Amino acid sequence: MTTSRHDVVVVGAGIAGLSCARALAADGHDVVVLEAQTQVGGRVATEQVDGFLVDRGFQVLNPAYPHLRRRVDMHRLGLRRFPREVRVRTLDGLAEVSDPSRRPDRLPRSLRSGLVRAGDVAALAAVARAAAGADLTRREVFDRAGFTTPLRHQVVDPFLAGVVCEQDGSTSARFTAWLLAMFAAGTPGLPSGGMATLPRIMAEDLDVRLGTRVEALDPATASLNTSEGDFSARAVVIAAGPLEAARLEGTEPVAVHATRSFWFATHRAPSHSPAIHLDGTGSGPVATTTVVSHLAPEYAPAGEHLVAALTVGESADEHQVRDHLGLVYGADPADWRLVREHHVPVTVPAVGPGAHRAGAGVRIVQRTITCGDQFGNASLDGAAASGRRAAREALNLLR
Repeated sequence: MTTSRHDVVVVGAGIAGLSCARALAADGHDVVVLEAQTQVGGRVATEQVDGFLVDRGFQVLNPAYPHLRRRVDMHRLGLRRFPREVRVRTLDGLAEVSDPSRRPDRLPRSLRSGLVRAGDVAALAAVARAAAGADLTRREVFDRAGFTTPLRHQVVDPFLAGVVCEQDGSTSARFTAWLLAMFAAGTPGLPSGGMATLPRIMAEDLDVRLGTRVEALDPATASLNTSEGDFSARAVVIAAGPLEAARLEGTEPVAVHATRSFWFATHRAPSHSPAIHLDGTGSGPVATTTVVSHLAPEYAPAGEHLVAALTVGESADEHQVRDHLGLVYGADPADWRLVREHHVPVTVPAVGPGAHRAGAGVRIVQRTITCGDQFGNASLDGAAASGRRAAREALNLLR
């Protein structure tokens, strides 16, 4: 069988791999992307089910991500942005907490909720100062800064659980501070047509071979054996996600966080707001939920609504989630129809104390470069940054 020869072979058509390939192609190099799945995007995927759009896992895109903005024309995404507020189920009812920097007129309502207190501003400033010191867990920094008010326990902690995909506060405080800064700078949302719109745009004009699984590679010779034949290159970039990268490298995989997402169809929306809803009472498995069709109407067919719910870990089941959503929204979900349930064992890599790095990380072994969001910035921006760094390292090998 003939060996396919290229300047660079990129393994994996996720955000890191596509970012790398675009940079190399723009520099005029012959680059091919090998993707085992039948679509681009890696962990960023959208399915069509009975007229509904469902993303694989509950994902959002922050347009403030600096590296991603340099890779993608954000205007092409048709981003539908969430409101700068969250709705929180408390023992007294459903409260609304708004971002005072964008909606100062709603500050009195937030104060009346009992979730926001005058001392919270000083406590959050203390958190920022503490996070700039020795990198501890977010739980430790919150405690040391005296941030122990209802805003933390009923709003910030539940919200962050849905972002970093852990509920024990074990994520790096520095990484948490970076994420909060990104939320302050930009308003997250969903691309028109689902999250898969992002990798589809990034893959335009690239040579992507779908359904091509890499069985083995030799880092010294940059040669690969795949399900579709042999490839060789002057450099190989592994951008296949943390577990697959570890398989190809023969290394131990990094720690990751798992989630489950549930998508329910209903003829009657349980809320009129597209805002993220949280449970401040800690009564069930749902970390975050929203009526996603209020934000992006194309996610549901006419006359229907789509409710998305994210749970952290692997143990939640449909009945527990359905009951919890009834509590969060104050609605009866008995007649809601489950459109899709996703078990996502690798949602994001864990970022513990000392692991976060603001710059882009990669690993280089001979003629092989490994990149991805497992290198200290578990986000779409971290993936894009690491992919671009891998492209620079590949160019060094091509010289």
